[in-house]
Amino acid sequence: MLLEDYHVHCLNSPDSREPLEMICQGAIEAGIREIMVTDHYEMFKDADKYPPYRQEYLDKCVQSVEECRDKFEGQLYVGLGIELGQWHLQRQAADMVVGAYPFDYVIGSFHKLDDIDLKFFHYKELDSKKLCRRYLEELLLIAGQGDFDCMAHLDLIKRYAAEQGVSIRAEDEEELVREILKTLIKRGKGLEVNTSGLRQAVKEMFPSAGILRWYREEGGSILTIGSDAHRRQDVGAGFEEAGKLLSSLGFLYVSHFRGRKLTQKKIE
Repeated sequence: MLLEDYHVHCLNSPDSREPLEMICQGAIEAGIREIMVTDHYEMFKDADKYPPYRQEYLDKCVQSVEECRDKFEGQLYVGLGIELGQWHLQRQAADMVVGAYPFDYVIGSFHKLDDIDLKFFHYKELDSKKLCRRYLEELLLIAGQGDFDCMAHLDLIKRYAAEQGVSIRAEDEEELVREILKTLIKRGKGLEVNTSGLRQAVKEMFPSAGILRWYREEGGSILTIGSDAHRRQDVGAGFEEAGKLLSSLGFLYVSHFRGRKLTQKKIE
């Protein structure tokens, strides 16, 4: 059984309205023992329009975690994390953000292409193959330079395409996907298994079983599990399916972080 959820958001993130206290209550009700609060922090190409260092926001995120860590001590460990998007666009600022706070865990992710969120693309009007390849090329840049612990939802683009009735499969670019995986492994970075796709139109995890199989074939072993919950009822959702999938693929351990130090725990 998987008892640690390494990807949750609260109302500090612009796409959540749930107070962290309620997220914590949801975790306890789901039998989760540890969460990582990984509120969004996005980097953009246009640094003039979108300031890359926002201390007030970060301070608020840290304060929320510290308050809930004290409140739920003995019931739930509330870890300080961050989901840092588009690391490669403002690398110096991203490094500054990560170095300025005592994070337990840092996710590297990709949500925006040319400063436009992936969910706003009109997939039926675009060349899916070209779009997928460009998406993966950006991920490869992040894989090669970000100071994160795990890469989140590697094939996320399939979610937004599926919501518009379009199929985009990162597996069609096997060589490029394997290059991303090999880069992560070489740098000692891990991969997140994100269960949120099970609750969405795409109806599968990020990354897919096929990509996870490639990760194992390439020698990868650092894996965290995250629900990507933005509501209390989604904390820990899909973890039974994730545990079964990882076991079927031959993975024996999931990874845990405290103060950004990695430990491995056997999948029960």
